Amino acid sequence: MRLIKLSSNMNSFHEVKFKDGLNLIVGRQANPNNSDNRNTYNGVGKSLIIYLIHFCLGSNKIKVFEDKIPGWEFRLDIELNGEKYSLHRNTSKQNELYINNEKHTLTSFRNELLPKAFNIKSPIKSLTFNTLFPRFIRRDRECYSHYDTFVKKEQDYSKLLNNSFLLGLDIGLVENKKRIRDEHKSTKDLAKNIENDSTLKGYFDNKDDAEIEILDLEEEINKLEDEIDNLKISDNYHEIEKEADNAKFKRASLENKRVIINNAIRSINKSLEIKPDISVRKVMELYRNAEKEIPEMIANEIEKTVSFHEDLLQSRKNRLYKELNKKKAQLSNINNQIKQIGNEIDEFLGYLDTHKALDEYISINNKLSALKIKHEKLEEYQEILKAYKKKVKALQTEFTTQDQITDEYLEGIDDLLERIMQTFRELAKEFYNKPGGITIENNEGENTLRYNITAKIQDDSSDGVNEVKIFCFDMTLLLLQQNHNMKFLFHDSRLYSNMDPRQRCTLFNLAYNKSTKNNFQYIASVNEDTLFSFKDFMQTDDYQKVIEDNIILELTDESEESKLLGIQVDMDYEK
Repeated sequence: MRLIKLSSNMNSFHEVKFKDGLNLIVGRQANPNNSDNRNTYNGVGKSLIIYLIHFCLGSNKIKVFEDKIPGWEFRLDIELNGEKYSLHRNTSKQNELYINNEKHTLTSFRNELLPKAFNIKSPIKSLTFNTLFPRFIRRDRECYSHYDTFVKKEQDYSKLLNNSFLLGLDIGLVENKKRIRDEHKSTKDLAKNIENDSTLKGYFDNKDDAEIEILDLEEEINKLEDEIDNLKISDNYHEIEKEADNAKFKRASLENKRVIINNAIRSINKSLEIKPDISVRKVMELYRNAEKEIPEMIANEIEKTVSFHEDLLQSRKNRLYKELNKKKAQLSNINNQIKQIGNEIDEFLGYLDTHKALDEYISINNKLSALKIKHEKLEEYQEILKAYKKKVKALQTEFTTQDQITDEYLEGIDDLLERIMQTFRELAKEFYNKPGGITIENNEGENTLRYNITAKIQDDSSDGVNEVKIFCFDMTLLLLQQNHNMKFLFHDSRLYSNMDPRQRCTLFNLAYNKSTKNNFQYIASVNEDTLFSFKDFMQTDDYQKVIEDNIILELTDESEESKLLGIQVDMDYEK
């Protein structure tokens, strides 16, 4: 892929025409002697060009474009595999992308370009146009922090997969290790879920107890099933139970009455046993013994009195006998009632003893269901435990097997590894007389990363050395031409900010020579002070040939019209 032209439907936009070889987009101060700090070549639109190229090549929606420059349409003309394509996209209709005026969704747009630019015919997870393309045009600020960081917040696996692909390494090994590691993790997670299950938690560390519990559960389940099979269910169980309770209450009342009647009968019998203490004869004898003559009149009165009392006692006795007979009749009746109610109670209790209520049946059935669920869980646990052990052993074996395969693979691609090493090393040696190179080793750890890919320049923690390593790594991907048809590399001005002037001079000379020799494009947005900083290190003719002759666009702070959009717009497109 080569860039031909970036344009817009707005006349104020400064069209960017790209060419073969070195392309410089320069930000200048219109009046370098102006002391007004507000005038600066930062913000004139150099970095915006990178965002617009990403925008035209299917980046995710950039909301600030829709908010700040609605209705702007940007067109990027490219050449890919000898064919020319015109790509355009409107800031207000960002879900619509066009290839040669053919409308696409974001997904179909990327799928259309992926095989053309990166020779990928079938989808590969985490290896897409949107993960591969940024490796040739770093966009966000954080993408300039480390040599293998091309996409904001990119995961380590995706980073390795994409970099391995562009270095020409076997990504099948990378995918296999990720698959094995994911299976290993999911297997461990499954074991953890089992361990945390409230039913199984107590058995996880004691396998023998689980087997014993299964046997106990089976016995209890069989017992309950037999009980349910022999169970007689009564629809009116509770009504009968209520009648039995009422009968018991009636019997208790009758028994209380029987006690009262028995007490009354005993009282009557005691009353019947009472006899008069003194008769007429005894009274007469008392007088005679006292040698007193009883007058005839008094004797008659005594006889009458005693006779009256005897009549009174006989009347009372008759009444008590009558009452006694009545109480005995009542007692007999109550005894019969008590006996009858007792028979009814016995019948009720006998029925209730041989029948069960529906809710009791449901209760037993629920208990049976709970035991069956527990039994099923424990059996499932036993099976999972066996499968878990088997799977862990298989995965450990596969880890070892893949390690061996990777070792053999790396031993068999010495030529490619040497080419990768030497390409990076030769670039680095142009900057420093220090050891440097890219090493690729087998990562045998239990993780998702198959290779350890390390780009190293001695003292690369120093200012400027990290940026040189970024340039060398990106240029290595371009020069190797492994699994891609990209013919350009684009860097933003922030790459050069920490370099000393000699490093900058070397970089642009290298970019010029490599892009010219290999018929590539090296595109750089750069501030004029960066270029001036190394002007004295180059011959005048060389500076003219390498720098001045390759400036394709100058943007200044002179006015709104001299900036990229031709208007003044403040927007933070890195959000």
